[in-house]
Amino acid sequence: GPRLVRTEAAIAWIDLGGADTGNVLTRQQMAMLSDAIRMAGADPDVSVVAIAPGGEAFCLGRNGKGEPAEARPWDARQKQMGVTLDVYDAIATCPIPVVSCVQGNAIGFGAALAGGCDITLAAHSARFALPEIKHSIPATLAMSALIRKMPEKALAHLIYSGEAISAEEARGLGLVSKVFPAEAFGESCSAYLSALASRKRLLLETIKRYLGKAPQLSPEMASEYAGTLMALVKPSI
Repeated sequence: GPRLVRTEAAIAWIDLGGADTGNVLTRQQMAMLSDAIRMAGADPDVSVVAIAPGGEAFCLGRNGKGEPAEARPWDARQKQMGVTLDVYDAIATCPIPVVSCVQGNAIGFGAALAGGCDITLAAHSARFALPEIKHSIPATLAMSALIRKMPEKALAHLIYSGEAISAEEARGLGLVSKVFPAEAFGESCSAYLSALASRKRLLLETIKRYLGKAPQLSPEMASEYAGTLMALVKPSI
């Protein structure tokens, strides 16, 4: 299952642990992913968390087969939906940037996981899709991960159509940050992550804190918060 593979040069590398099966995650494995993200973010020697699975696919979704059906709606909310939402919360509350390295297809939960990270790096050959509507599922969990990352009309199109899009299309819609050629993807990701991890952790923390808080503030308070953060942090950087 998902685990923190190694920490090297201030980068914590997380693998999804299912290279042979499209990195499809069970409920238990999703909980393991949340734990790995939180553990990496809590390490003072880490500046960047990289979700970089092996295999051809980034993540082809979640596997609910064999999971017991919850009799009460509240139990379903806590146990089934809760583990998914907790992954998104672990990314949002991680004090440092979480970067997804999308070397292959990202479908359903995989697309929300990839796009929900602070930075999404994708191989040119990767494809993204949120096909839940085709299975009569309203993808509210995925939308909660992406609603602040993408323009509303772009997200609405992805959710309502359920269609697969290319990495370049995903970048145009705000789902992906940067696209690299597939043949140089690993090397390009490493270089990008190394440059980011070379910055002081406090600098990266401050940027993430502002990105997370400012959209909830009025323009006047967002301006005030920007000045306050800068005044507090700059002497230490």
